[in-house]
Amino acid sequence: MEKSFFLSHGEFQIPCKLLTPETGEPRRLVLGVHGFGGSTQDEIQTGIAEEMELFGSAVLRFDFPAHGESPLDSEGLTLDNCRNSLLTAARWLREQYPQVEDLCIFASGFGAYMTLLVLEELVAMPGKVKLVVQTPALLMHETMLAMKEMTEPTLAAMGKVSYRADRPFYATYDFYRDVRQNIVLTTQPIPMLILHGEEDAYIRPDAIQNFRRLNEGAK
Repeated sequence: MEKSFFLSHGEFQIPCKLLTPETGEPRRLVLGVHGFGGSTQDEIQTGIAEEMELFGSAVLRFDFPAHGESPLDSEGLTLDNCRNSLLTAARWLREQYPQVEDLCIFASGFGAYMTLLVLEELVAMPGKVKLVVQTPALLMHETMLAMKEMTEPTLAAMGKVSYRADRPFYATYDFYRDVRQNIVLTTQPIPMLILHGEEDAYIRPDAIQNFRRLNEGAK
């Protein structure tokens, strides 16, 4: 059974969708974190939710600012707002099902970048965290430029650049600069599974391999 609702953080609302098993209490919790330009409704997040619900999981997906059904427009697309959205969703899921120990996070692209950025805070919450990251945008600032085939000076001169997705939005140079100053090519506190294609057009395989060498628990 799926229901849609909003979670509050400060003055803004975070659109969420919760899919729960038809019968019985969930055996595990799953948090779906979409990528840049994605949403709770994209094919990857919807497919994971439906599959994990069959295995008795409660699955929560949410929209980042300027994505999906978020009431925040592109001006709200800041690193802090994205960080707060993710942590608010994770805390709410934990609080709803305190008896369930395992929180499994499936995150793609930018969502994987954000998850790794706040992973220590996620791990500090009660219970255990298991992590799967698909095409993690470890150097998100490079990915932003690659997606538009532009250089940093060009983005700085423009001030902002538009990205077309289910919901078109733009990212400001200030957002790019914050992302550039917060890379996640570092050692992380838990084991994880990394899914990545060697011919990915936006995320360099060598960055993934460097990250793998830094994290012995990564497969």
